[in-house]
Amino acid sequence: MTDQRPFRLKQTLNNASSGWLLAVILLIFSGCFTAKSHQDQTITYATTNNTSVSDSLPDDSQTVALIQPYKKAMQQQMSEYIATIDSPFSNAFFVGNLGRLAADYMLLTANTLSIKEFGIPCHFAISNNGGFRTGFYPGPLTMQQLFEVMPFENELVLVQLSGLYVDSLFQYIAQLQGTPAAGFLMTYSKGSTRKDNRYTSLKLNAKPIKNVQDLLNPDYSQPFDSRRDYLIAVNSYMAVGGDGFTMLKHAKKTHYTGINLRTVLAQQLKAEYEANHFIDPRKQIRIAHESK
Repeated sequence: MTDQRPFRLKQTLNNASSGWLLAVILLIFSGCFTAKSHQDQTITYATTNNTSVSDSLPDDSQTVALIQPYKKAMQQQMSEYIATIDSPFSNAFFVGNLGRLAADYMLLTANTLSIKEFGIPCHFAISNNGGFRTGFYPGPLTMQQLFEVMPFENELVLVQLSGLYVDSLFQYIAQLQGTPAAGFLMTYSKGSTRKDNRYTSLKLNAKPIKNVQDLLNPDYSQPFDSRRDYLIAVNSYMAVGGDGFTMLKHAKKTHYTGINLRTVLAQQLKAEYEANHFIDPRKQIRIAHESK
């Protein structure tokens, strides 16, 4: 069937970049469209038939040649070796060790940055449960698997939050019954509903995290003080109140590092594997339901 809708053709632009040319080509093949010349205001009308796209159509040699360099570069990037995983890292909400691993690496990276930006180490790190889409499994780990685990373009963010809002943050984590965290241990009691949950004990790490060994041997001895400010490593989605973390919008200062969380994980996975020749499974439960 012939599509009778009119479309307007732009004048061919001299010296157009290949990117713009590709965009025009894609627009043409995606169906009819309308455009108008800004030079002579001339409108040309034409009709075209719909083209059925299926596996039976042969590849266009010019298009294949055009995208080949980008495809090759992407394949090389996705196949980049990161580390070897000995035990699985699960994406289970509340208790998944993948979240603890990611939070550890956020804290380690943020610590160096916070000293430069704020003059003191970062106190702890949290992520949101929905920030991960699958897990790591035993065997070689590549950049492609990192993209599958973290498909979002979130970056590492440092926030300076007053003790009043930090208290609200911990209460919210208790309501969630846990979230990926590093730098503190917390217990909570369950109420009749999740909104009635309350954190009952809290100890923060008192030792600056400078390397992988510090991550694996923290000093949970610092009590929470609601009268002071804390520096917290989060992701950019949470920093604007995503997943209900609205208290983070009240930060006294928010520092966007420009570092993608995938980059954080890739760099720190490599560093830990090179240092220890394995990736610690992060079995310690950091946020736990208070036993009766």
